[in-house]
Amino acid sequence: MAIGQEISSVKRGLPPAHYTLEIKKYSQLSKAVADRYESAIFKTKNESQDCNWRLILYPNGNKKGQGTGHISLYLALDESTYFPNNSWEVYVNFTFFVQDRIKNEYLAIRYDDGAVIRLHSMKRECGIDKLIPLQAFKEPSNGYLVDDSCVFGAEIFVIKPTGKGEAVSIVKVPAQAGNILRWKIANFSNLRDPEYCSSEFNAGGREWRIVICPMGDDKDDKAKGNYLSFYIRLQGSDDIFQSKRKLFAEYKMRVLDHPRIRIDEQRSGCWFSSEIRESGYPCFMSLDDLHKGGYLYGDTLIVEVEFLIVSVVKDQK
Repeated sequence: MAIGQEISSVKRGLPPAHYTLEIKKYSQLSKAVADRYESAIFKTKNESQDCNWRLILYPNGNKKGQGTGHISLYLALDESTYFPNNSWEVYVNFTFFVQDRIKNEYLAIRYDDGAVIRLHSMKRECGIDKLIPLQAFKEPSNGYLVDDSCVFGAEIFVIKPTGKGEAVSIVKVPAQAGNILRWKIANFSNLRDPEYCSSEFNAGGREWRIVICPMGDDKDDKAKGNYLSFYIRLQGSDDIFQSKRKLFAEYKMRVLDHPRIRIDEQRSGCWFSSEIRESGYPCFMSLDDLHKGGYLYGDTLIVEVEFLIVSVVKDQK
């Protein structure tokens, strides 16, 4: 069920986008006869396929895997998911979460290499044996287990299932400087235009720009005047825009403080097409946090985008 165990984690303020699982009376669950708990079914959608999922939690670790001394968490594609033919595959990339209930933050946990996992009729589960050590989970100061209750979560990016007439090509972008764009924006407090764009850069064989709205995206009522809006925009790519082809990209978007002690980072993915050329966050960071959190030094803002995966779906002839 679990693939390689090289994982990374980062704290963030945003809750999981797709599903949260709150467990009350955790101690009773951990002492139950059953060694695992299966959540209710929840759905995710891509362009043409609904997928039904469950979270499978081992509160004392999956002893059949490498979970001894840890909490183990898995993602299972439920059998109620309908596919139009019996020959199906789903490519999935996921992030698990554990809530720090003291700080109201979430520990986001995923594989270092942003692994894309192929699920099929003979393999419906994937996950992490060693999600978090039990000792760290139960340590009161960490805030993961408070009043005998805890919250787990998941975000799932489903790359379109393959089938007749379609081929998916998945490319992990090498972890090198050329696939990271760092943009330094001077005189930030003097920026008056609604949006600003970086120069073009190449990642995964495509051209991109970073787009920021210094005073919030004026098309978003919540963001306008209150947040820094932060987007990534696909440039050119006539083979995508002038056809029915689509391009999937996964990336990390960051705002850096100047001593590099703090990083505000979000990980996201999007299917780009002629209709969707831009993706990101209208409310990436509040302007109050931006100005008071050490992110502006000498009135200079530093933003970064790191590409992890680029995937193209093409029609087969």
